Amino acid sequence: MRSALGLIVVILLAGCTVGPDYHRPNLDLPKSALDSTLLSKQQQQSLAYWWTRYKNPTLNKLIDQALDSNLNIALQAQKVRQARAALGYQNAQLYPSISGQAQGMRERVGNGAASSSGAGSTSSSSGGGSHGFNYFSVAGSLSYELDLWGALRRSDQQARAQLLSSAYTQDSIRLQTVADVVTNYMSLRSYQRQIRVTKQTIKTRKRALSLDNKRYQYGAIDKLTLLQTRSSLQSARAQLPPLEQQEAKLRTSLAILTGKAPRQIMAATKLPKGDFSDITLPKGLPAVLPSTLVNRRPDVRAAEASLIAANANVGVAKARFFPTFNLSAMIGTQAFKVDNLFEPFTKVEQAGGSITAPILDFGRINAQYRSAKAQKAEAEIQYRQTVRQAFQDVRNALDEVKYTRERLKQVRQEVDSYRQTLTLAKLRYHAGATNYFNVLDAQRNLLSSQLNLAQAIASRFTATADLYKALGGGWTDGSDSLTPAMQKVANHYAPVKGGKDGAHAAASQNP
Repeated sequence: MRSALGLIVVILLAGCTVGPDYHRPNLDLPKSALDSTLLSKQQQQSLAYWWTRYKNPTLNKLIDQALDSNLNIALQAQKVRQARAALGYQNAQLYPSISGQAQGMRERVGNGAASSSGAGSTSSSSGGGSHGFNYFSVAGSLSYELDLWGALRRSDQQARAQLLSSAYTQDSIRLQTVADVVTNYMSLRSYQRQIRVTKQTIKTRKRALSLDNKRYQYGAIDKLTLLQTRSSLQSARAQLPPLEQQEAKLRTSLAILTGKAPRQIMAATKLPKGDFSDITLPKGLPAVLPSTLVNRRPDVRAAEASLIAANANVGVAKARFFPTFNLSAMIGTQAFKVDNLFEPFTKVEQAGGSITAPILDFGRINAQYRSAKAQKAEAEIQYRQTVRQAFQDVRNALDEVKYTRERLKQVRQEVDSYRQTLTLAKLRYHAGATNYFNVLDAQRNLLSSQLNLAQAIASRFTATADLYKALGGGWTDGSDSLTPAMQKVANHYAPVKGGKDGAHAAASQNP
């Protein structure tokens, strides 16, 4: 009866876990006026690979190479493996440790000690010298720490949260890498367009200079007009090298993002030349409820996982104030001859336990506890900062989409106006109604506006990429870096459906 009561007490104590349970901090999220509807699985799949909506095979190939070979992603993958191994170690701490041992020993003692060894003597020396004997044993031992205060369970929770944080960080790096590839690729296309426009301008101005040389020989124009035409050509030529330099830099950046080797980086990165005509601007840009953003962005999820780990560490530190209970057991056989090892009379059994409690540590445990609480407060502040940064990124991305659209519209109108101005200035010049300065001014303005148009188009494309990045990239509930077992861990910490923070609000399409 007493044994049963003791077992019940141990079981009840084993269910005690000190330290705070995790609760997501209250977030003052803005209310959304968007009409949100649930997305179908097909829509979610389409949005998960958002870069394919540009419908550009070259871009898709570059992103596939980056996801497979980028070194930052590969480095974080190893950190995920390390965190998974740490979780396996902490999980094993919850169970007993069983080990086996085999021992053989030869010992020599004086006559006085040998006389008390009895039949164990296997050899002796005459004349009162020393006495030697053999000793053999085979045993299995068990050791187990009773997790009465939940220290081991809190450590397991901490390791699980750290694993989630590593996985979500890998998702964040993947998203950043994809966004960087898109941005660099669009910038590359922009500079290619600017180079093409500049070369066309140089070609046009070379023809104009050749014509003005002949006109000057026949006295149709003066020397000043000829010099102005020549300077106009030299000005266009001077703009070409910086553009080609930027194009080369972007090719190198794409080579690094896609994980090229140093030899490949030093070689010219081969990419087909093109224009924005082969890239589709995504329609129906996504929008989400503010509460959904908290659960979608991988950096926010990583910050929350770090907070969960810090919260569990508080429980680990608090458990150090209480005694630790350890059980041990051993069963085996001991004999002075190998032949007798497994005889019934050589069987040995041991069982015991120990209690270790802090008495005087001069504030060490208390200091560790206060440090753990401070680390939790720091992690909570970091989580709140990450959430605020997420909403700032979304706000900036939405503004970027809006204003780049308007800028592109205005720059296109500007190009049309300067093209008409140049045509009219040439007609008036040939008719003798104006001087050549107005033609040069119109040429400069047209070239500048055409270069601005290439930049505006690139900004329009990168604005959509920034919006996808700000909203968390993929629109699936899972994580690219979580295995099914790890996903169960993530689901364990997921907020309650229908909670105050609206964690499971739906996404929507905003035309």
